[in-house]
Amino acid sequence: MTRFARFATALLAGALLIASGLAGFAQPAYGAAGNKSDDGAGGADIPDESPLLIATGDFNGDGVADLVEATSPEGRGGYFLTVLLGGPDGKFSSVASHLSIGSHPRALVVGDFNGDGNPDVLVGDSDGSVLEFLGDGRGNLVDAGRIATLGSVASMATGHFTHSGHLDLVVSDSGSNSAVIFLGTGKGTFRRTWAFRLPRVGREFRVATADFNKDGIDDLLIGSDEDDDYEVMLGNGNGTFTFSPTLSRVRDPNSYCPS
Repeated sequence: MTRFARFATALLAGALLIASGLAGFAQPAYGAAGNKSDDGAGGADIPDESPLLIATGDFNGDGVADLVEATSPEGRGGYFLTVLLGGPDGKFSSVASHLSIGSHPRALVVGDFNGDGNPDVLVGDSDGSVLEFLGDGRGNLVDAGRIATLGSVASMATGHFTHSGHLDLVVSDSGSNSAVIFLGTGKGTFRRTWAFRLPRVGREFRVATADFNKDGIDDLLIGSDEDDDYEVMLGNGNGTFTFSPTLSRVRDPNSYCPS
């Protein structure tokens, strides 16, 4: 196995470990819980319960890492976004939150999406909605509304897909079996730019980002927890990507060519 293959496998394995709930937390982070059930319509298997979603960020600007998580308080119904402020002693204190994030959140990412220096949060739900919450620098998050509606969010990742300096977003949409690219404006809004089909209908695919070819543009790594195959899409610098068969690992290279 080449050094790149080892790196790609480790990167994807990390994302999948978090997706299976076996890892602790990271930024961004994904988790999963519950048993899978077939939707009966040939779509991807969807877990019966929402995954554990947790990520890190310095939400009050004190230099100590904080946590943000999706919680489902008993008796309240639905899921809510909660910030846990970290202290120098390693303990966390919860910030009161009434931010509803839907009934089945599946992915959560943190980044400064409006350019004010404070970390913000995006949450994707199985109903296809992607919601944005802006940080105020004091540990609070403000509901900024829905930035997109897709089929069913399975995974999300952020990266720099152009040279604008703004954070961009890729969403794995199991409802349409596609990966959708959104370019950030740096003002908290996003523009849907491009989409390409995922390797196989009926599976949920995770996405991760890294600059694999060192051209200053983040690339995509795509895989599922059902096999050890992965696909690499190299960023073109304009929000589109090109499939790299030499960097990908697929059992049948002729079975998949994104379009």
